[in-house]
Amino acid sequence: MTIPKLKRIKVSTEQDLKNWVGQNPNLTQDVMIVTCNKTSRSRYLCNDQIDAVLQSHNWQTTRRYTLNGNLVGHVIRPVAP
Repeated sequence: MTIPKLKRIKVSTEQDLKNWVGQNPNLTQDVMIVTCNKTSRSRYLCNDQIDAVLQSHNWQTTRRYTLNGNLVGHVIRPVAP
């Protein structure tokens, strides 16, 4: 499986993600949100948390990838009107 080369945005908290999607409402391309996995409990965001934030800002997750070590990449895109 090949991981796409997209703009990567590192988020450590749910608030970081809310801030980023709130500041980018007109973006039209896919981006990769990078989070820590469960081994980094203090900075871990579960998929349900990420999906809820994205839905509330009219974005969606298309794929998830395990990246180096304890990182997870979530490919996201704006929902088409």
